[in-house]
Amino acid sequence: MIDARDKQILSLLLHDAAISKADIARQVGLAPSAISERVRRLEADGVIRGYEVRLNAHALGKPLLAFVLVTDAKPSLGFDAAAALSGVTGLEELHKIAGDDCYLLKIPASGIDELNHIIETQINPVQPVTRVGTTIVLSAVAGRPCMAGHSI
Repeated sequence: MIDARDKQILSLLLHDAAISKADIARQVGLAPSAISERVRRLEADGVIRGYEVRLNAHALGKPLLAFVLVTDAKPSLGFDAAAALSGVTGLEELHKIAGDDCYLLKIPASGIDELNHIIETQINPVQPVTRVGTTIVLSAVAGRPCMAGHSI
Protein backbone atom coordinates (compact mmCIF):
# COMPACT_ATOMS: atom_id res chain seq x y z
CA MET A 1 0.00 0.00 0.00
CA ILE A 2 1.27 3.47 -0.89
CA ASP A 3 1.16 6.06 1.86
CA ALA A 4 1.64 9.84 1.88
CA ARG A 5 5.43 9.55 2.28
CA ASP A 6 5.63 7.15 -0.67
CA LYS A 7 3.70 9.68 -2.73
CA GLN A 8 6.17 12.40 -1.70
CA ILE A 9 9.08 10.17 -2.70
CA LEU A 10 7.46 9.34 -6.04
CA SER A 11 6.80 13.01 -6.73
CA LEU A 12 10.44 13.89 -6.08
CA LEU A 13 11.70 11.02 -8.26
CA LEU A 14 9.29 11.94 -11.03
CA HIS A 15 10.64 15.47 -11.03
CA ASP A 16 14.30 14.32 -10.88
CA ALA A 17 15.11 10.61 -11.17
CA ALA A 18 18.76 11.35 -10.30
CA ILE A 19 17.96 12.93 -6.92
CA SER A 20 20.01 11.39 -4.12
CA LYS A 21 18.43 9.37 -1.33
CA ALA A 22 19.91 11.89 1.13
CA ASP A 23 18.14 14.77 -0.63
CA ILE A 24 14.86 12.84 -0.63
CA ALA A 25 15.34 12.04 3.05
CA ARG A 26 15.81 15.72 3.92
CA GLN A 27 12.70 16.74 2.03
CA VAL A 28 10.50 13.89 3.28
CA GLY A 29 11.76 13.79 6.86
CA LEU A 30 13.02 10.20 6.97
CA ALA A 31 16.46 8.63 7.24
CA PRO A 32 18.26 7.83 3.96
CA SER A 33 18.11 4.12 4.86
CA ALA A 34 14.31 4.35 5.17
CA ILE A 35 14.15 6.07 1.79
CA SER A 36 16.29 3.33 0.23
CA GLU A 37 14.01 0.66 1.66
CA ARG A 38 10.87 2.43 0.44
CA VAL A 39 12.30 2.93 -3.04
CA ARG A 40 13.34 -0.76 -3.20
CA ARG A 41 9.79 -1.76 -2.17
CA LEU A 42 8.22 0.56 -4.75
CA GLU A 43 10.48 -0.95 -7.41
CA ALA A 44 9.74 -4.53 -6.32
CA ASP A 45 5.99 -3.82 -6.30
CA GLY A 46 6.20 -2.47 -9.85
CA VAL A 47 5.15 1.05 -8.87
CA ILE A 48 8.51 2.33 -10.11
CA ARG A 49 9.07 0.62 -13.46
CA GLY A 50 12.38 2.27 -14.27
CA TYR A 51 14.31 5.47 -14.56
CA GLU A 52 14.85 7.53 -17.67
CA VAL A 53 17.04 10.22 -19.10
CA ARG A 54 15.20 13.26 -20.41
CA LEU A 55 16.97 15.07 -23.20
CA ASN A 56 16.67 18.70 -24.23
CA ALA A 57 15.07 18.67 -27.67
CA HIS A 58 16.30 22.16 -28.52
CA ALA A 59 19.90 21.28 -27.66
CA LEU A 60 19.65 18.26 -29.99
CA GLY A 61 18.35 20.36 -32.88
CA LYS A 62 14.76 19.09 -32.57
CA PRO A 63 12.84 22.21 -31.45
CA LEU A 64 9.59 21.23 -33.21
CA LEU A 65 7.29 18.84 -31.38
CA ALA A 66 4.29 17.35 -33.15
CA PHE A 67 1.49 15.03 -32.16
CA VAL A 68 0.35 13.02 -35.15
CA LEU A 69 -3.05 11.30 -35.20
CA VAL A 70 -3.34 8.33 -37.53
CA THR A 71 -6.51 6.60 -38.67
CA ASP A 72 -6.27 2.95 -39.71
CA ALA A 73 -8.88 1.74 -42.24
CA LYS A 74 -9.10 -1.80 -40.89
CA PRO A 75 -7.47 -1.84 -37.44
CA SER A 76 -8.16 -5.51 -36.78
CA LEU A 77 -7.75 -7.23 -40.15
CA GLY A 78 -4.28 -8.72 -39.97
CA PHE A 79 -1.83 -5.92 -40.79
CA ASP A 80 -0.03 -4.60 -37.72
CA ALA A 81 -0.02 -0.84 -38.29
CA ALA A 82 1.42 -0.28 -34.80
CA ALA A 83 4.49 -2.34 -35.67
CA ALA A 84 4.99 -0.33 -38.86
CA LEU A 85 4.47 3.00 -37.07
CA SER A 86 6.83 2.07 -34.23
CA GLY A 87 9.75 2.38 -36.66
CA VAL A 88 9.07 6.04 -37.51
CA THR A 89 12.24 8.16 -37.29
CA GLY A 90 12.57 9.99 -33.97
CA LEU A 91 9.36 8.54 -32.56
CA GLU A 92 9.15 9.30 -28.83
CA GLU A 93 5.78 7.74 -28.05
CA LEU A 94 3.18 5.65 -29.84
CA HIS A 95 -0.24 5.12 -28.30
CA LYS A 96 -3.22 3.10 -29.51
CA ILE A 97 -6.20 5.31 -28.72
CA ALA A 98 -9.99 5.21 -28.69
CA GLY A 99 -12.10 7.62 -30.72
CA ASP A 100 -12.09 8.64 -34.36
CA ASP A 101 -8.36 7.99 -34.70
CA CYS A 102 -6.44 4.81 -33.97
CA TYR A 103 -2.93 5.98 -33.03
CA LEU A 104 -1.25 9.00 -31.47
CA LEU A 105 2.43 9.54 -32.22
CA LYS A 106 4.72 12.03 -30.49
CA ILE A 107 7.47 13.11 -32.86
CA PRO A 108 10.20 15.72 -32.35
CA ALA A 109 11.70 17.21 -35.49
CA SER A 110 14.21 19.82 -36.57
CA GLY A 111 11.47 21.72 -38.38
CA ILE A 112 8.44 21.52 -40.64
CA ASP A 113 10.45 20.10 -43.55
CA GLU A 114 11.71 17.14 -41.51
CA LEU A 115 8.27 16.50 -40.01
CA ASN A 116 6.67 16.62 -43.48
CA HIS A 117 9.31 14.20 -44.80
CA ILE A 118 8.61 11.77 -41.94
CA ILE A 119 4.85 11.92 -42.56
CA GLU A 120 5.16 11.61 -46.35
CA THR A 121 7.75 8.81 -46.41
CA GLN A 122 7.09 6.81 -43.23
CA ILE A 123 3.51 7.32 -42.07
CA ASN A 124 1.36 7.88 -45.18
CA PRO A 125 2.76 4.78 -46.96
CA VAL A 126 1.72 2.44 -44.13
CA GLN A 127 -0.82 0.16 -45.82
CA PRO A 128 -4.05 0.71 -43.84
CA VAL A 129 -3.47 4.41 -43.00
CA THR A 130 -6.37 6.48 -44.34
CA ARG A 131 -5.92 9.78 -42.53
CA VAL A 132 -3.11 11.65 -40.81
CA GLY A 133 -3.69 14.74 -38.68
CA THR A 134 -0.90 16.79 -37.18
CA THR A 135 -0.84 19.15 -34.21
CA ILE A 136 2.26 21.30 -33.66
CA VAL A 137 3.14 22.16 -30.05
CA LEU A 138 3.61 25.92 -29.54
CA SER A 139 4.80 25.64 -25.95
CA ALA A 140 4.65 23.19 -23.07
CA VAL A 141 2.73 24.64 -20.14
CA ALA A 142 2.68 21.62 -17.81
CA GLY A 143 4.19 18.18 -17.59
CA ARG A 144 7.69 17.27 -18.63
CA PRO A 145 8.69 19.03 -21.85
CA CYS A 146 11.49 16.73 -22.88
CA MET A 147 12.54 13.91 -25.11
CA ALA A 148 12.12 10.87 -22.90
CA GLY A 149 13.38 7.69 -24.45
CA HIS A 150 14.52 9.43 -27.64
CA SER A 151 17.45 7.80 -29.33
CA ILE A 152 20.03 10.06 -30.98
